[in-house]
Amino acid sequence: MDLQEIRGKLDQIDRQFVELLEERLDLCGQVAADKIKTGKAVFDKEREQQKLASVRAMAGNEFNARAAEELFTQLMTIKHIVLQAAIG
Repeated sequence: MDLQEIRGKLDQIDRQFVELLEERLDLCGQVAADKIKTGKAVFDKEREQQKLASVRAMAGNEFNARAAEELFTQLMTIKHIVLQAAIG
């Protein structure tokens, strides 16, 4: 692949990533709504730690495992901000 093809492929991945991010945030909102309805705590630190361990395990090497953990840590921070704004 030449540089333009690589950049085009990256652009495709970025579009997919944004679509998946929006879907993930929507699902997180649904989870939060269900937790509120059933009287459960919205934020679950233990579940978040399990998720971080899970995404680390999905990675093919240690560098990618650290990158995945950092990415999902940031996603959780974003989720917290969005949900906190939604629930007040």
